[in-house]
Amino acid sequence: MKRNGKGKDLFGAVFFACLTGWFSSGCASYSVQTKNIRRNWHSGNFQSVAKEISAEAEKRKNTKDAVIWRLEQGAVLRAAGQLEESNQAFDMAEVLINDFEQKAKIKIGQEMLASVTNLAALPYEGFAYDKIMMNTYKALNYLKLEDYETARVELNRAYERQKDAVYINRARIERAMEEGKKQNLSIDLQRVSNDPRFKNQLESNYADLKEFKAYADYVNPLTVYLDALFFMAQATGSSDLERARKSFERVLGMTGNNTYIQQDLEILQEVISGQRIPPATYVIFETGLAPGREQIRIDLPLFFITPGLPYAGAAFPKLKYQSNYLSGLTVSYKGTNESTVLLSSMDAVVAREFDNTLPLVITKTLIASAIKAGTTYGASKGITRGTDNNVAGLAAFVAGTMYQVVMNQADMRTWTTLPKEFQFCRFLTPPERKIELTTPDSGQGMQLTLQKGIVNVVWVKSVSRSSPFVVQQFVLLKDNTKDVVPPEVSMPATASYSGHSGNKQQIQKSGELLP
Repeated sequence: MKRNGKGKDLFGAVFFACLTGWFSSGCASYSVQTKNIRRNWHSGNFQSVAKEISAEAEKRKNTKDAVIWRLEQGAVLRAAGQLEESNQAFDMAEVLINDFEQKAKIKIGQEMLASVTNLAALPYEGFAYDKIMMNTYKALNYLKLEDYETARVELNRAYERQKDAVYINRARIERAMEEGKKQNLSIDLQRVSNDPRFKNQLESNYADLKEFKAYADYVNPLTVYLDALFFMAQATGSSDLERARKSFERVLGMTGNNTYIQQDLEILQEVISGQRIPPATYVIFETGLAPGREQIRIDLPLFFITPGLPYAGAAFPKLKYQSNYLSGLTVSYKGTNESTVLLSSMDAVVAREFDNTLPLVITKTLIASAIKAGTTYGASKGITRGTDNNVAGLAAFVAGTMYQVVMNQADMRTWTTLPKEFQFCRFLTPPERKIELTTPDSGQGMQLTLQKGIVNVVWVKSVSRSSPFVVQQFVLLKDNTKDVVPPEVSMPATASYSGHSGNKQQIQKSGELLP
């Protein structure tokens, strides 16, 4: 009886430690923490959400989740029309992100914490698409504020983010493998991936990642298109126009035979030939919500890492796509209707990076699962051998197993206020500068008078089919009285896109990063 009492005491102590560790590491997932905010955001109540999320972001400014909260704050404030405050939030996120990127290694203490708890215990450093959209939104804010020079800086930063992302992701995988070696764990990811049981579960759960149109790695067509428009409209010399050309070609390669972008290339050719940009209006439609995340279980063959260990169920994130969104926008003027077409699918952008980073998630989860499973197995055996007390051994094993269950949580953090799609259309600005916006899905409509300018941009945002859409305008080119292009600049012959096969290879290459 005495031994049983000790066993129960041990069980209780270990179980209490498990629960204490769970609550201290943050038992509520990010999706739970943001539930109320997402509900208000979904209804289109941007002003209310702006107040709420600003308070929450400030409260969490010194936590592991500071980056994701500042990104959410920046996007919400932008939708609410508080552009300077939005940029301040994005600036705070960028300071933290830059600090993470400058570190040669992830701190060992942080990796160890994730090994004994879960991957959500690590600081959120931001995905590549987070960083690119952060600088893109900042550029848009500055354009609305008519600060064209700072907008140029932000577009340059977004461009650099796309180039750096490939290296950063590769370095993270290498660091994870190094951490496995420090834990005396040999991670043969290829061998694990070829295990039939694991492979079947992986393929059945992530088949959707292959269904999207493949953009180039870590490239967002929206950002590339804005880059092209800006450097055409705000060109200060031949190098700007050459950059605009390359960006137009890249985005054309990603979107296919797009009439609007072909028209842009024709206009660019005219500008290079010495003509002025004709009055044009661009309508950008930001609709829906980007994928959220849900948790799934996949069995890992831990015996490939530590002999004697069995399969162990581990929690993984899975993308959850949102279907409640306005599928299009119609722009009417002078008896003419223009319908927006897809420019950038954030579902595809997020899915592509999710697929790219899945090996990193698997590697880290293997390390964490092997350590937790091995510790539980070793502890129960050690107590049993040392005390000859089956109750104590069982208590340690059960408590350890419960600890694994409690701590086996996937990292569910993702920027939830990003849209599902960016759509667009372009047309010559009507002389009376009057247009009407309508949405076939909901019947919403709005009449709009365009601001005075040569190149106008109308930005329309909708979160769901039932929420009202909001509209912001800015002028990308106020007047076209300044000559900026030296006469020696010329466009290459491949700038003319007629659909002939001779240009096909050139267009396909445009999805690659510029040198």
